[in-house]
Amino acid sequence: MPGEQGAGRSGARLHRAVDLEAACRALGLEVSEDQKSRLLRYRDLLAEWSRKVDLVAPAGPEEVLRAHILDSLLLLVMADPAPAAWVVDVGSGAGLPGVVWAVARPDLWVVMLEPRRKRAAFVERVVLELGLRNAQAEPLRAEQAAKQARYARQFQMAVCRALGTPEQVARLARGLVRPAGRVVVPVGPQRPVRPPFQELQRPVPWERGKVRRVAVLLV
Repeated sequence: MPGEQGAGRSGARLHRAVDLEAACRALGLEVSEDQKSRLLRYRDLLAEWSRKVDLVAPAGPEEVLRAHILDSLLLLVMADPAPAAWVVDVGSGAGLPGVVWAVARPDLWVVMLEPRRKRAAFVERVVLELGLRNAQAEPLRAEQAAKQARYARQFQMAVCRALGTPEQVARLARGLVRPAGRVVVPVGPQRPVRPPFQELQRPVPWERGKVRRVAVLLV
């Protein structure tokens, strides 16, 4: 029947199903049951709150898991922060990737900068609800945080998932990152990565043929 054929074609365009445990195995990440539960709770909060607050594009739990949680885990593996590193998430939005990194790597100290009040309030709630003792949300711009002694040049790594070009992010993050620290910015498939940035690439295990690209700058 035409309707059934259309449904088949539509289904063929969908991503194949992937679960959190399988994705972590593919990335070589060891996560406990408690960590997985926190990540899935964060997924649910993102899906629920995005229906009423502009956090991420409205989507079901499966797509939120794939597009945001798993992508943040992939970025964590690619960035590979040093043990016990201080990480600043610049323009964190709904807490991405900062919340995911804080859950998956409890040795890190993660500060999420998000000047938009509603989004910052959401991240603050997530930090409390998930019981993250190694994460903090700050309703500040990077320029404002860099003028505070507790944040100026205090971080070994700055990450920014969706704020601007690598060059723009580097300008914002320079006042926050220590000498010999790194700025990590994921980039789309068409954006060139120019020196002094270096490019990292890694296949996306759950999306056949897709490669994630990251621009890295040593400060």
